[in-house]
Amino acid sequence: GQIYDTGSIVAASGATIEVTNVQVYGSFVLHLGEVKSGTVTVGESATCKVDYARRSPVAANHTMTHVLNHALRDVLVTRAESSSAGAAVDQKGSLCDESKLRFDFSWSGALTADQLAAVERMCVETIERGVPVDTLVAALDDARSISSLRAVFGETYPDPVRVVAVSSSPISDMLANPSDERWNDYSVEFC
Repeated sequence: GQIYDTGSIVAASGATIEVTNVQVYGSFVLHLGEVKSGTVTVGESATCKVDYARRSPVAANHTMTHVLNHALRDVLVTRAESSSAGAAVDQKGSLCDESKLRFDFSWSGALTADQLAAVERMCVETIERGVPVDTLVAALDDARSISSLRAVFGETYPDPVRVVAVSSSPISDMLANPSDERWNDYSVEFC
């Protein structure tokens, strides 16, 4: 659900393309934009430059989808009343751009005001505490052994896989002791 990057492609000759859209078609990544200066030649080497001023808030909103997913599961399932036993919160989609995030999920009904407040409180507390984000590429079977790992059902993941944790403990600690209950306090996902 994260929106594409923008930026520029600068050819060895100095020609510059302003990239305004990036799309994947089959096994190709297409950078769409406009030549702003010079002439681009087939086979010429070039450097891609990401607009990090735009990407930074996009990445922050993407990280918050992980935090929100964890908070929803924690409030609605893990700490819920016994009537929620066996229930699941499943992410159905998301959109993350530089100004907002949207998180689509399935649940058995509308959240109560108390549930909504608890989810919001968990998200705000994560931000206020400045909980770090750690990423690590790990062997798929090792990563799957982390007890609190959230993987999207039906997704196929590569081996090795990128693990993202919003956690005060590094992923290497989680891999060393994957059944530690402390990991349940943090968002740990494949991404």
